[in-house]
Amino acid sequence: MKSEQARKRLAGPGVTTVGISYLDLAGVTRSKPLVNVSVESVLRNGFKTARANLDMNVAAPLTPGTKLDISQGDVSVIPDPETLVFPSYAPGTARLIGDVHEADGTVSPLCTRSLLKRVLGRGRALGYGAVVGLESEFHLVKLDAERVVPADASGVQTLDGYNQHLELLGDIVKGLSTVGVKPVRTHAEGGRGQMEIDLEHRPALRAADGYVYFKEVVRAVSRAHGLIASFMPKIGASWWGSGLHVHLNLTDRRERNAFAGKSDPRKLGLSPVCYYFIAGILKHGKALSAVAAPTVNSYKRLLPGRWNADAVTYGPGNRGAAVRIPDERGEATRVEIRIPDNSCNIYLLLACTLAAGLEGTEKRLDPGEPLMFDASLMTDRERASRGLAPLPRSLGEALSEFEGDGLLRQTLGNDLFEEFLTQRYFESSKAADQVTQWEVSHFLDLF
Repeated sequence: MKSEQARKRLAGPGVTTVGISYLDLAGVTRSKPLVNVSVESVLRNGFKTARANLDMNVAAPLTPGTKLDISQGDVSVIPDPETLVFPSYAPGTARLIGDVHEADGTVSPLCTRSLLKRVLGRGRALGYGAVVGLESEFHLVKLDAERVVPADASGVQTLDGYNQHLELLGDIVKGLSTVGVKPVRTHAEGGRGQMEIDLEHRPALRAADGYVYFKEVVRAVSRAHGLIASFMPKIGASWWGSGLHVHLNLTDRRERNAFAGKSDPRKLGLSPVCYYFIAGILKHGKALSAVAAPTVNSYKRLLPGRWNADAVTYGPGNRGAAVRIPDERGEATRVEIRIPDNSCNIYLLLACTLAAGLEGTEKRLDPGEPLMFDASLMTDRERASRGLAPLPRSLGEALSEFEGDGLLRQTLGNDLFEEFLTQRYFESSKAADQVTQWEVSHFLDLF
């Protein structure tokens, strides 16, 4: 939607509130609803917010050591007219997603959406576009005396589990249609109360914007049905983990799938460009974990033998590999990145993933041979003998890999890179201080 079209729609009857959203460094959607403000002012000026608000985290109002303290003044969030939507569950409200700008009008180095646009620009300079499809898993839960209880007791992809939430899922699909997001599959997942919704493949920036709206819709509609939609990676030890699987392919200058191959020596039907891209992902796989799985809770999900990625490798159909190759070929050829979960900042995730993959295409890196079996069944010694590197087992380990990755530092720029590290290290250290109920139950009367 162009600016003029956006102006006309915002000036239309019934629009009383305009909400402009952005993602902070932790991937949380922040917004400031505007009322009684001229359409021209909304589109030109957006809204101002404290620069320090970019640093909000779960462990403290501001991260100790951050440069984003309360003396830093304001930034402006300027909306992109292309993101204008009118969600059905919020009558009279328009929504837009914006980019963060500094006081002098320049794009903020801390704006992750703008970062993704820059990386996509680098891809275009190399002759590539990027198409992304997202598969999001989440739990429908309710609170019972502060206990988290799944909304149903069904098993893996049962029809009954799906049917119990037909009305809710139908309302989610309707809500998504009003924000320009098209789901292609909805089904019950493996855990009790767990659902998965797969979104259509779109150009990368639009896929990221759509995902921001997707989470808002799922939460709002679930709340209206008396349930909580939780995207938490791992709610409890016995709960299934919830991931965010990223399906991705590059396109060439004629918008054809650049990953489809006709004469593949490995007989997987992939192009050399696809193998180069995979090699770039694997080269930076451990460091990418810090942005793909950026919370301490994320690593409770990424355990061997849990239907999750647990090795820095790739393989056809292999759900234990960091990079899976789905079966479809031709224009549907793609890779599936299986490390991420929904706690990520989607713009930061896609920017880093594309930067790593594009480095692979530029340098023509070789990913080696694909893994054709489940790595979780191997001992550490067997893995080592085959050169299979495990994914990081903790946020601290992932951050250490991230901190030493020159490509990701260059991609993010020093300001964003250092602020992300400072915030994530702080959360990791705060979590390490906590005493869990498991420890109390096992040790209280033992020693």
